[in-house]
Amino acid sequence: MHTPPVVVSTSNLTKRFRHVVAVDNLNLTIQAGEVVAYLGSNGAGKSTTFRLLLNIYRPSEGHAEILGRPCGKLDGPDFDKIAYIAEGLKIPSWMTVAQFVAYCSGFYSEWDNARLDSLKESLNIPFDRKIKHLSRGQRMKALFLSTLPSHPRILLLDEPFSGLDVETRAQVSGILRKLAKDDGLTSIITTHDVEEVEPLATRLVVLREGRSVVDEPMAAFLSRHRAIVIPSPEIQSVSPEELSLKPSSYWPGKHEGWVDRFDDQWESVFRQKHPELSDIQILPMNLRSILVAKSLNIESRS
Repeated sequence: MHTPPVVVSTSNLTKRFRHVVAVDNLNLTIQAGEVVAYLGSNGAGKSTTFRLLLNIYRPSEGHAEILGRPCGKLDGPDFDKIAYIAEGLKIPSWMTVAQFVAYCSGFYSEWDNARLDSLKESLNIPFDRKIKHLSRGQRMKALFLSTLPSHPRILLLDEPFSGLDVETRAQVSGILRKLAKDDGLTSIITTHDVEEVEPLATRLVVLREGRSVVDEPMAAFLSRHRAIVIPSPEIQSVSPEELSLKPSSYWPGKHEGWVDRFDDQWESVFRQKHPELSDIQILPMNLRSILVAKSLNIESRS
């Protein structure tokens, strides 16, 4: 089976700002075609990682490569294949969308007008309108139009869904999913809108205080977590070691817990040990409910 090429690699990547360690011994290997949800609380080191990969910051320690090139040596031809889109990027407001896209096209050697036409149709953006008159969602669409026709190999997205309406979020997600499948485009997405990235991402990386505490396929992460709902009178028979338990605000008179090592064997053993819990509910959890339950204090599985 063909192994996709590595497009991002970091080894013990560290960035300090005086006494603050923003990124701490980060080790990542990301392959072509992956869509990585790169999550963490504010100040966890997500944006700093992007700036290290883009050669805006120099690392205090460690090493990073993007598309096989050391990040500290990236130059013009390298950025031909790297796209960066962030909520709040400053773009020339006096230009129309058409003028802005035409201006950006001159920076790329493989600009594809056929792809631009396809994206224009998908995103439905007024091409003759000035950027200063665009809504927040339309500005984000303009940024996508200014980069994706260049056939980038990697796309760094910093809060791309912030403030977007439901329709625009669906359009952006659909485009990223299609480009990953058809072109092998690698996307790394930082966002607090985890509901949007959950069905899109193939992989989950969670940072806490600059360290990676989760790095695994999204499907595997979701499948090993389950919510456990137990009637209150029977809760005493379950030990804290078996479940992380808390009172439930969703099922009055019951208790809710969760487990991060769920599989068929775990359920079989648990039910055999607790036959009195005949009406226990074992329910799937979405990404947000897992992160909230753990308050992002997640330790990687050994």
